Amino acid sequence: MSKMVAFDFNPDRDTLRQFGWIALVGFGFVAAIAWFEVLIFAFGLGTWRVPVAATFAGLGVLAAFFGLVYPPANRPIFVGLSLITFPIGFVLSYVLLGAFFFGMIAPVAIFFRLTGRDPMARGFDPDAESYWSDSRPARAGGRYFKQF
Repeated sequence: MSKMVAFDFNPDRDTLRQFGWIALVGFGFVAAIAWFEVLIFAFGLGTWRVPVAATFAGLGVLAAFFGLVYPPANRPIFVGLSLITFPIGFVLSYVLLGAFFFGMIAPVAIFFRLTGRDPMARGFDPDAESYWSDSRPARAGGRYFKQF
C-alpha cells in the first residue's frame, strides 16, 4: 500500500458526520450535472436521466440523514468511495510528481552538469584552507519597515 495515501477503514463519528454533509453537496452536484446533462453526462442519458439524477440526489440526502442521526451508517459509503478514488490519489502523488521531476528538475540538473554550473559552490578546491563562507553583515533594523 502507498505510504503517501493512507486508508481510513475505521473513521470516527465526527469524520462520518462531516462526510454526510460533504456527500450531500457532492452527490447533489453530480445529480445536478446528470439532470442538466453537462460535463461528464454531456453525451446524454436519454431515458436514464431521471433515475440517474434521482439516485445521486437520494445518496446525498441519505448520507446527510445518516450523518445527523447515526453517522456509523455512512462508513460503507465512505470506505467504498475511498477505495474507488485511490487510483486518483496514486496518479496525483506518483505519476504527476514523477513526470514533474523527470520533465523539469532532471533536465535543469543535466544542463547544469553539462555547463559546469555549481550554484552551491560544492566543488573541491585543493588550495583552500577552509570551505567556510562568511555570513552577510548585520543590517539596520529600519530596513524591516521598508520591505518593498
